[in-house]
Amino acid sequence: MTGTFPDDAARHADEEAVEWVILLREEADEPETRARFEDWLAASPLHAEAWAAAAYAYDRAGDARPAYAPPVRAAEPRPVLPAGPSPYRRRGGTRRSPGWRRLRVRHLVVAAVAACLMLAVAPSVMLRAQADYRTGTAELQQAQLADGSVAHLAPGSAIAVSYGANRREIRLLKGEAWFDVRHDPARPFYVDANGVTTTDIGTAFDVRLDAGGVTTQVTSGRVRVAYAARPPVSEHLAGGDAVRVGFDGAVERSTMPPAQMAAWRNRQIIVHDRPATDVIDALRPWFAGVIVVGGDGFAHQRITGVYNAGDPAEALRGLTQAYGGSVQTITPWMIVISSS
Repeated sequence: MTGTFPDDAARHADEEAVEWVILLREEADEPETRARFEDWLAASPLHAEAWAAAAYAYDRAGDARPAYAPPVRAAEPRPVLPAGPSPYRRRGGTRRSPGWRRLRVRHLVVAAVAACLMLAVAPSVMLRAQADYRTGTAELQQAQLADGSVAHLAPGSAIAVSYGANRREIRLLKGEAWFDVRHDPARPFYVDANGVTTTDIGTAFDVRLDAGGVTTQVTSGRVRVAYAARPPVSEHLAGGDAVRVGFDGAVERSTMPPAQMAAWRNRQIIVHDRPATDVIDALRPWFAGVIVVGGDGFAHQRITGVYNAGDPAEALRGLTQAYGGSVQTITPWMIVISSS
């Protein structure tokens, strides 16, 4: 009996996914290419899994992500289905010669995917292993902690809880969370976000972790924010105070009405004189796809406003209409923003 072993089928799917990354990068505007890709993607659950891994790893390698990104959902384990159209085979059956340039690019992409696949997959696996509570796209979660404190998780966030006899510690692994803390002087409450520590002094506060630093907003009570930079950072905040501590040690303090803090709990994004990129980044966890910003002109606009996080596409349209720029929806899973 002959047949395709699952490992062989998965390996073949991985190879074809890399070919599709290259082809879609070069021929994203060709309807025939898109149609053949969608046929391939729908032909087997293995194709969806291979495409998600290849596209994400390629993006992590530092190149532009594929220009065309149709919906990709995690596939349930199913029997291997017949292979779909090959990336380089036209509908009429004529095989396309890749040429030296495509072969060269393919080698680079294969190397990038091989080198970065662990970087692409490992963080997600580690996050699942470490997190006690986590949320997905557009998902909010309220976690009742053992001491009576409450943690509200924003979309795309994760926390780990470690309570001891003399200390209560939360690690913000990803995203943003608002904490309503039951004060206990004998057991201080700490939130650690990649080395930036917020210590409760009887309060409710919000902590957001991003690539550049950590932002803490206090809705009531007092906290101390510390970071072992050079020089060390130590900031005391009261209700209505906020501070952003960059991982480079830069400190930016501000104030805002407490009622407007952690507005994501009400599915809102509220900003005061912030760059457009801050609004866009705040909307990303609410959108089950990719938001691409083209050029620097619009990205650096200073924004003040209230936006509906529950409808990211509409929020982005309102943002660009008010401040200049345009929004193009490539698919329901990709939005491109550019300067007017």
